[in-house]
Amino acid sequence: MAAITGQFLQWWTKSDLSLLLQAEHRLLSALVRHPFHKPSNNRLERDSTGGNGHNGINVVEFRAKESAGHKSKPTVVLAHGFGSGLGFFYNNIDGLLNSGKISRVVCVDWLGMGGSARPSCWESPVRSIFSGFGHSSGNSPSRFSLCNSIYTPSRAVDFFLDPFDRLLTGQGALFRKGEPLWLVGHSLGGYLAARYAMRINRRQQSATSSREDTTTSPNLEKLILASPVGFQPLSPEDRIPSSSLPTALRLVDALWNANFTPQSIVRIMGSSRGRQAAKRALRGRIPHLNSQCSDLLAEYLYHITVAPASGEYAMNSLLEPAATGEG
Repeated sequence: MAAITGQFLQWWTKSDLSLLLQAEHRLLSALVRHPFHKPSNNRLERDSTGGNGHNGINVVEFRAKESAGHKSKPTVVLAHGFGSGLGFFYNNIDGLLNSGKISRVVCVDWLGMGGSARPSCWESPVRSIFSGFGHSSGNSPSRFSLCNSIYTPSRAVDFFLDPFDRLLTGQGALFRKGEPLWLVGHSLGGYLAARYAMRINRRQQSATSSREDTTTSPNLEKLILASPVGFQPLSPEDRIPSSSLPTALRLVDALWNANFTPQSIVRIMGSSRGRQAAKRALRGRIPHLNSQCSDLLAEYLYHITVAPASGEYAMNSLLEPAATGEG
């Protein structure tokens, strides 16, 4: 059934993984002056529906011109936000590499987003839309769910951070042992980057107290949060009940809790209207773009939006409609 659904989605949206990566390549080739390459040993093979290779992380690497002390300079790791992809950092890369302060820029797509692997909904961070039914205990959600992942907010965070951690610490020579890293996270990527820094800090403290080797952890020198989500959750007494919201906001709240994502709307639109929606969204958010940038970004945004749903399911696990990160 999943294969049939995936084939229909490709036909309806006229998009697949290869077209997504082609759009990414055209965007970066046209708008970034520095050459780039994809470290092949850090991306696992997976099919175009995202059904296999669940640890496959899409990585693009840019290197600065070598100079004195080049190898001792830090690497900047750029992590995008919700509904975005590594291509949206195109305007930052040349400036960073020309600064003379860093050795390279590594752009990463979170698992389930951008050009990374797209685990099925059964293995993605879905929060049950029937939380009031069935058996639940403590912080565990109801087990009565249309999609049997039953991810708590904590597991939803791990969905993204576990493969990210393996990328930074695993074998494959993408990152040298002890290499200084500056981690930059935007929006939801900022929230996840902060959670990852907390994880690394706990790991190092534990290793120090037990006198274990701490050099196996990434050497995270700087954490830079660009417009991150992550306000403290509202207390129950400050939260407005859904029944007290205006009709339009009640609809938004219901769709949010049902995990009906913005990407779902674009998929329903299909190829022609979906592409028009991507262009309108870009013009609304970034009105100063010239026609070349706008066309390249719109095509890229369309493909990462209509790719099989996966990481976007974290929307109602980690975020509130007011865009606050859950702890």
